[in-house]
Amino acid sequence: MLGPRWQGLAFENKMLVFKASLITILIYALIIYFFASMMNQSRSRSNETHIARMSPTLGEPGHTPPEPYPSSENYVTVKVGTYFDNVDVLSIKDSMWSTNFYVWFNWKGDAKLDPGGKLVVVDGTINKKELLEEYHGDNGNYQKYRISAKIIKFFDTSRVPLENHMLNVYIENGEMDSTKLRFVADETSNISSRLKISGFKITGKSNVVKPHTYKTNYGSPNLPADSRSIYSQYIAAIEISRINYGFYFKVFLSLFAAILLALSSFCINPADVAPRFGLPTSAYFGAVANTYLVSSLLPASGSFGLVDSISLIGLFTIFIAIVLSLVAAYYHRNDNKDLVVVFDKVMLWVVGLCCLVANIIIPWCANSV
Repeated sequence: MLGPRWQGLAFENKMLVFKASLITILIYALIIYFFASMMNQSRSRSNETHIARMSPTLGEPGHTPPEPYPSSENYVTVKVGTYFDNVDVLSIKDSMWSTNFYVWFNWKGDAKLDPGGKLVVVDGTINKKELLEEYHGDNGNYQKYRISAKIIKFFDTSRVPLENHMLNVYIENGEMDSTKLRFVADETSNISSRLKISGFKITGKSNVVKPHTYKTNYGSPNLPADSRSIYSQYIAAIEISRINYGFYFKVFLSLFAAILLALSSFCINPADVAPRFGLPTSAYFGAVANTYLVSSLLPASGSFGLVDSISLIGLFTIFIAIVLSLVAAYYHRNDNKDLVVVFDKVMLWVVGLCCLVANIIIPWCANSV
């Protein structure tokens, strides 16, 4: 590739090319290691959180573990299940999703219990609740509702756009705490085959019942000021992940084009100052514009994620192209043209391959597709 020009270079010039290549590779290696480790930790943390959330005994990292139910012999056991019909809105930027689902209750004993009458969707708003079916007989009591609800969810955006999420509906009876009513999850709960979410695939479903503690007496004069209320909470989950890398490439298409534009400057003679420095400069502004565009898809946050990592790699690559062009221009002015030719060819391959490796390893570590 380098041929006679490399052979004809003085030893000190060869060492210059070698040192420049080594420093560039080391810088990229450190950046790749840091961001890849961060993505691995984020993916592991997300999986651990999802497992803990759907465990009857574990608390999510950073949350208080479920407290045991208080002693009581007067509570009624109610079997509860859900069937998700659709997810009509999912907005990561707005930290919300909305769904239509069916929920049913089965119980023995008091027909006037009405567990669905005071149904509460925790962290959500019920837009519409319709009682579709109800009967009471010798075989027990039954209620079936259709619920339209908007759910608040603060999505983990650290691995967008290669992330996975767990969409949860938390159901409680707002009137009766665990001393009066306790839920049992119905294993027949399911998800409609018609349920589709644009850009995502359904990867699993589950449900569980956990104690949920409220550290307040709600101002009741009949309770001690430091009392705590524990409710039985039913949790239904829909697990989703990105379908493929399509959205990822769509998001960063402009950035990748800007990087290629910057790398092409190595093919221009340093004597042609305008195009040699104009290409990476234009590419830099294109990369910055892409960063603003991508950031507009996410909620305001101080966290650093995959989107920021890939954007930083792109901006750094363009910056390196400008710095190396300055080095090449310096030696060209000193009439060391053979060195400049070799330097440009070597650094084109070094920077290009380092950038490519970074854009393979970091997304791979974040990947949940």
